[in-house]
Amino acid sequence: MPLPALLTQLQQWQRQASQLHIRLPIVWQGEQDTMLDVSRQLLGLINYKTLYWIGEQAPTDATNLTGKHNYQLLGSECDVLVINAFNGFPADLIAASAGCVKAGGIWLLLCPPFSSWIMQPNTAHKSLLPYPINANNHVGQFLPFWLQQLQLQNVLILHNENLIQQLDWPALPALKNVPPPCITDEQQHAVAAIMKVVTGHRRRPLVLTADRGRGKSAALGIAAAQLAGENKHILITAPSPQAAQTALKHFQMLATADQQHQLQFVPYDELLRSVFKTDLLLIDEAAAIPAPVLQQLLGRFSRIVFATTEHGYEGTGRGFQLRFQQYLSEQCPGWHKLHMHQAIRYQAADPLEQLTFHGFLLNKTSKQPSYAPNMAIKFIYYSAKDWLTHPIQLQQVFGLLSLAHYQTQVKDLAALLDNPQLTVMTLQQEDQLLACALISHEGNLPAELCTKIYHAQRRVQGHLLAQSLAFHLAQPQLATTALWRVMRIAVQPALQRQKLGAMLLEQLYQTAKIAEIDYLGTSFGATANLVKFWQHSSYLPVRLGSTFDKASAEYSILMLRSVSASPDIPLNLQQRFGHQLYRALAHYPSLSSKLALMLAQPEKQKPLTHNELEQLSLFREGKRPFELIRPLLLQWFDQQKYQPDSQLHQILSALLWQQSDWSVVLQCYSFVSKKECINHIVTLLRKYD
Repeated sequence: MPLPALLTQLQQWQRQASQLHIRLPIVWQGEQDTMLDVSRQLLGLINYKTLYWIGEQAPTDATNLTGKHNYQLLGSECDVLVINAFNGFPADLIAASAGCVKAGGIWLLLCPPFSSWIMQPNTAHKSLLPYPINANNHVGQFLPFWLQQLQLQNVLILHNENLIQQLDWPALPALKNVPPPCITDEQQHAVAAIMKVVTGHRRRPLVLTADRGRGKSAALGIAAAQLAGENKHILITAPSPQAAQTALKHFQMLATADQQHQLQFVPYDELLRSVFKTDLLLIDEAAAIPAPVLQQLLGRFSRIVFATTEHGYEGTGRGFQLRFQQYLSEQCPGWHKLHMHQAIRYQAADPLEQLTFHGFLLNKTSKQPSYAPNMAIKFIYYSAKDWLTHPIQLQQVFGLLSLAHYQTQVKDLAALLDNPQLTVMTLQQEDQLLACALISHEGNLPAELCTKIYHAQRRVQGHLLAQSLAFHLAQPQLATTALWRVMRIAVQPALQRQKLGAMLLEQLYQTAKIAEIDYLGTSFGATANLVKFWQHSSYLPVRLGSTFDKASAEYSILMLRSVSASPDIPLNLQQRFGHQLYRALAHYPSLSSKLALMLAQPEKQKPLTHNELEQLSLFREGKRPFELIRPLLLQWFDQQKYQPDSQLHQILSALLWQQSDWSVVLQCYSFVSKKECINHIVTLLRKYD
């Protein structure tokens, strides 16, 4: 078909897409200069207000998207999205931006012919490749995998001026008449459910979930406007101000001029720092906010709506729901949940949504695996080169990783396929995936490079464990050894607490021993339960980060286990770490006392004298004030065998080790006054000889 006729046909197809309430996905193969020229001609023929562009040579009227836009894209919209993939295919950004295209809009991918494209390096994924792999000449598996998925989807595929695959046009679904401003009856139910959080019992939050484009954020704005009409004051927070824009826009359109102040956006860190009074707190895109932050907000506000994308490019919502609903059940037994299925921004059979879900493995699986302890299990290893021939297993693994970690993204899928130093070990039973571990092969770095890392002259990508051992722990020689780092471990939610995770780690240890690996390691946001889990598998804590981990809002901990190397080094590092942490606990104000008891180790001291023990006895009898006896109590406490679950030990850790203010301790342990707390300490101390 001659190019002018093809461009005219594309115009007609766009109008048809608008009538059917879908987006028009076009994949156009050819030479780069020719493809950029035809894209400019097409843009000159169609009407658009907002143009998003990914890649090089963006027109002057386009918003050129980069990786930093991922979460900022939540809630934003465009008429046309063009992806210039000739110099790179950033999978994470492409998946994120697909949800921005409006119904009737065009999603246009410009790329080389498929046969040559799969042989090219993808430099857009250079941040996923470890040292010493050069992104300019490394050909990974993600592009072949994605093209494999693409050709199974309902998209328009062109090669120069030839139509290779036509679109299978979906039927226009019948729409129900719903009173405005709602568009679907599900959205109407969602607005009613949000309103009920304000009028119903306290401490009964709502979890509102939906795929992208279902009107979830709009429902928040509509409900807020109706509540403002009842003179209610509402706060809204989100991962970023942009993520709350859809809700705010709908509120501003519906609320009167004198009601506009009744919905206020407040960043979540400010909500935790200051005191706010509100009739309702709305949290949009809650899955992109660290779970510990959500837990703190739940403790501070009695009426909350948690709204989150069920799945989309984030790949996070379902994991958030499964983990967070357990916490909600413990804290607020009467909480409610509502899921919105009906699409609003585009119809349910929208081809671009299906391409995004299937192409990036974001489609959900409802089948729950079962585990029979008396039946055989098997451990199977997969690396990047294996996934093209095992697509079902890849879907299962990526789905489970998404469940287990609330910030799993499409770039994690890309890393599985492009990074040859990543291995996945699975625990399976009758082709069911029960658990998996994601392992990064690190270390074996040249001694000269390790010295430079130690002297802060170099950093190397993809060797977190080796680099931390060399720089933070001042052990550059350990970075020359063979290391495996467990990046993530995941067990099916329904099968947890059956020791499958421990079984997986033990098998990994045996495999590492055969492979003559020197050390196994891991790094994660420290919680008492997680640290205990790793300790049970013989991993020793050797470092605690000084700042919060961005993903978990916890301090990041590094743990180590010797395999083929001598166990003395991890033991010595643990001891040194415990002593250093003990001296530095005052610099970890947000560290739980339970974790402090598990990790810190005071230096050995001389036993208390008879006189000093007598002073403590007088304190137990209420005959000495706490301030006078505090140094002796610290000396006595340092010599105890710590029990992290003991309330006495936790209180003493907070007061004596962490030097917390009395106000913090009183709030944490629900004491009315300092005197009440001291009396409680005295009562518990009387149980000791």
